[in-house]
Amino acid sequence: MINEVQSCLDRILVEYTRGHHLESLIEAKKEYFELTGTLTEEDDEYESRMNAFNDWYLFQYLSKRKTKTVVKDFLEKNQIEDKVAKSLLSVNHSLFEFKKINFFKRIVLEDVLHGKTITLPKDGLTIGIVKGDMFTGRLLNFESNYYLLKGVCIYPESVKNILRKESKKIRKLKDPNQEHSFLLKLEQLKTKSLRYGHIDMTKIFVFV
Repeated sequence: MINEVQSCLDRILVEYTRGHHLESLIEAKKEYFELTGTLTEEDDEYESRMNAFNDWYLFQYLSKRKTKTVVKDFLEKNQIEDKVAKSLLSVNHSLFEFKKINFFKRIVLEDVLHGKTITLPKDGLTIGIVKGDMFTGRLLNFESNYYLLKGVCIYPESVKNILRKESKKIRKLKDPNQEHSFLLKLEQLKTKSLRYGHIDMTKIFVFV
C-alpha cells in the first residue's frame, strides 16, 4: 500500500480505537462477529479476519449514534491532502479472483461481484494471495492505481462456481446494501466451514 494512504489509515485506526471512541469500537466488534462468526487467536485466519474487521470498522460500520463512517468522520474533522482523501473514499468492497500476472508484471483481478477486470501494480498486493484464489476484500484507488487492503477472506476452490452464480444474482439487484450483506454472509459461511471441515463445502455455502 502506498505510504501516504497507509500512514493516514494507521492514524485513523489509532485515533478511533481509544478514548471516547472505545464504546463504538466495542459495539462494532460485537456486531461484526455476530454477522461473520467468531474466531479465536488460535485459528489460522484470525489475523486476516481482524484486519477485515478493521477495514469494515473504518469504511463501512455505522454506529447507532452516528450517520457517517469512521473515515468520513475523520476527513470532515481533519485537513488531509486531497489525493489521499479521495483515495480513502474510493473503497471497493467486493468478491475478487486473482486471475494472473500479465506481460507488464501487473496483477490482474476479476471483480466477480461487479463483473469487471481490475489491474494492480506490482506492489499492489502485499499479502499471501496466489493465482486462482477467490476472496473478499477491499481495494483503494490511489493516483489511478488500485491497492488491496490487508483484510481478506479466501474461499475454497470447490465453491467458486457457487459464489459466481450468487454474485450474478446480487449484481442484478443493483443494491449496495444487498451487496454488503452478501459479502459479510460469505465471511460467515467461511467461518462455518472452518468449524465443520469434515462437511462438503458445497453443503455449507448455500444461499436461500
